[in-house]
Amino acid sequence: MQKTIRKIKTMAMASLVLMGCEVSDFDLQENPNYLTPASADPEYLLNEMQYQFQYFMGRMFLNTDDVMRYEAMTDTYGDVVSVSVLDNEWESYYEALNNSRTIEALAQEDETLLFHNAVNKLLMGYLTIAMVDYVGAIPYSQAVTPSEYPNPGLDSGPAIYQQILEDIDQAIVDIEASNFNFSTDLFYNSDKEKWVAFANSLKLKILVQTRLASSEIGISDVVSEINELLEKDLIDSESEDFQYTYSIVVEPESRHLYFQRGYVSDFGQYVGNYFMFMLKDSKSMYDPRIRYYLYRQSDNDPFSIVPYSTCPQESNVDYCYVGDYYIGLDHGENRTGYGGNDKRTVYGLYPGGGTFDEDQFLGATKTSTHLQGAGILPLLTSSFVKFLRAEAALMLKTNDDPEKLLEEAIRDSMNKVLGFGGVISDFSATTQDVEDYIAEVLFSFNNVATDEQKLDIIITEYYLAAYGNSLEAYNAYRRTGYPSNIQVPIDNDNPTFPRSFPFSANAVEINSSLFQKQNTDKVFWDTNPEGFIK
Repeated sequence: MQKTIRKIKTMAMASLVLMGCEVSDFDLQENPNYLTPASADPEYLLNEMQYQFQYFMGRMFLNTDDVMRYEAMTDTYGDVVSVSVLDNEWESYYEALNNSRTIEALAQEDETLLFHNAVNKLLMGYLTIAMVDYVGAIPYSQAVTPSEYPNPGLDSGPAIYQQILEDIDQAIVDIEASNFNFSTDLFYNSDKEKWVAFANSLKLKILVQTRLASSEIGISDVVSEINELLEKDLIDSESEDFQYTYSIVVEPESRHLYFQRGYVSDFGQYVGNYFMFMLKDSKSMYDPRIRYYLYRQSDNDPFSIVPYSTCPQESNVDYCYVGDYYIGLDHGENRTGYGGNDKRTVYGLYPGGGTFDEDQFLGATKTSTHLQGAGILPLLTSSFVKFLRAEAALMLKTNDDPEKLLEEAIRDSMNKVLGFGGVISDFSATTQDVEDYIAEVLFSFNNVATDEQKLDIIITEYYLAAYGNSLEAYNAYRRTGYPSNIQVPIDNDNPTFPRSFPFSANAVEINSSLFQKQNTDKVFWDTNPEGFIK
């Protein structure tokens, strides 16, 4: 695997050289070094697409980890969702879009590239939906054509969603018609059935995500559309999970971003106390995933240093310290600097490829880990798909059983996390731990009175399973308002939650068609009222 990734990375770098990949002009200005269809190698281009895909998504997840309380937010929403936060990601997205359209142009002239282009459409579709979910309207149809549109205008979110739905349908047709593979598929190793399952699952995700505004994307009967998808192949087992797998290669850096931040560098963040409370204390037993998700570096008593020495007596602090040496911060706590970075709880084995917690209480280092950074980006897993199906069954009354799907979704998450890295330890979670956890969740589900209360349970479990993919949590929170007990910033009882992200400040400066937007602007499928979430 290391040699494969090294080869892929080398190809990616070759592609970057060919492209003169200095794209600081974004989607806006003429770049004479851009590959044209006549000069491009589709294998290199598709490889570069995959590289940009993981680069973009990995960094976007980091951008919402603190917003969604997986990490502690130590500033305000306005600070962490600032106009400069997406500068690099914006550049990466439009580089990927340029490559995507070059692949599409090549495929129009070469029928052996049907499968290449189908995968290209699906990857670009996922990226584009993610971009809309973060930002809203973006330059799309006029983008990366600088000679014709030097200042590309905005396409609306619904229009882009409709185009992506069409691209998904065409990609499925092309996959089924294709007779050729490509050699650098880092997701499914050219398994066409798995790509079709992903395509159908991405479509399902879109339909559930937009269920409050389905008419805006031309869907008149979303229930029938979803029921039709339920009869098709969807991601329903771990072997079909859509994920990006990192390696342990150091040069070029190919390890998971969590590993880079927590093990290669001194950990500069804090795990969110709310997230740790939910894993540790929200049920009658610890969440079986807690030792896989989180690693405790120290068993020192934290109460000797601010903020822990004072926050137990402060009325605005919710958790302060959740106990058992799980050391983080509350959402909105700005008093940072407890001890050294090696005292804080850090990312664990899953999904970042760090260390499984066996009460070692040793500093997280790059040489003391189980997987040395060979983690994953969990992008669209069987667990995620089943949570979405459970939501649709409950709220739209599709042809599914929400309780059954909730149970299956939790089981899939447990199996994936508890099997990650092949840990054999006296501290490993047991089958009985999982059964007890599921029994408690289902008991709660069957003993609440309303569908909204049941949905709260579904989305809360989705939140806990989505660790490593905070976009799923961000979308679900804006769509449903759940988890209902999510922590409000401790320094502000009525904050302005970022219902979207701003445009890149650099792009606004260059493109005369762009005017900076507000974080209060809602994406089109978020029809909930102002102040709905905090």
